[in-house]
Amino acid sequence: MQHALVSNLTNLITVDGLVVSKLTGEIHGYDGKTSIFSTPATAQPSLSDCRSVDDFALHLKDVDRRKLPAHTLHQLRNEVDSARGEWYRTGVDCRITLPQQRLLEKLHQLVTYHNAIFMTQTDLAKALNVDESNLMKKLKVLEQTDILRTYTSRNSNIRSREIKLTINPRLIFRGNDQARGRYIADWYKPASHLRTSVIGTFEMNESISAAA
Repeated sequence: MQHALVSNLTNLITVDGLVVSKLTGEIHGYDGKTSIFSTPATAQPSLSDCRSVDDFALHLKDVDRRKLPAHTLHQLRNEVDSARGEWYRTGVDCRITLPQQRLLEKLHQLVTYHNAIFMTQTDLAKALNVDESNLMKKLKVLEQTDILRTYTSRNSNIRSREIKLTINPRLIFRGNDQARGRYIADWYKPASHLRTSVIGTFEMNESISAAA
């Protein structure tokens, strides 16, 4: 009798707070403890750790985008006007050209969070109305002035056939002003496109703040 009781107990597991028999599926009650047989929740990657479209989608699951500021073109257009005014006043030509502005406005539509875009190269080419073979050439107009940074499997560890874009957060950023300020400061630090730990910390702090 005692042997049968022990055998029965060893066949019980906890699934979502329920005590269940592994043999019959019968529910024996409730248990607040987590079963060692339960599958652990997938860890949410920080934005800097995302290496694929799937990683980015997983990251966004913990982001309540309803609480983000309105995603408008005001900031981009203000910066365009500011750069033009700087050129008039000082002669320093930091203007954003019309082709650059038009491309930025298209990219603006693709930004869902902060200043990053993760897409397959095929989908990005379609969104920008360009042949996939000419995609990198199309983006070069922004890359050469450090308005845009691109990452693929050729220059980083992004999944093959996919692409990650980060845009100068002064021009395009979907998030609160505090986060934007940190991203701007980091963007202009030497070799900031090679630094990921700082942005990862930003993401962690922001997630903690959002949860509070």
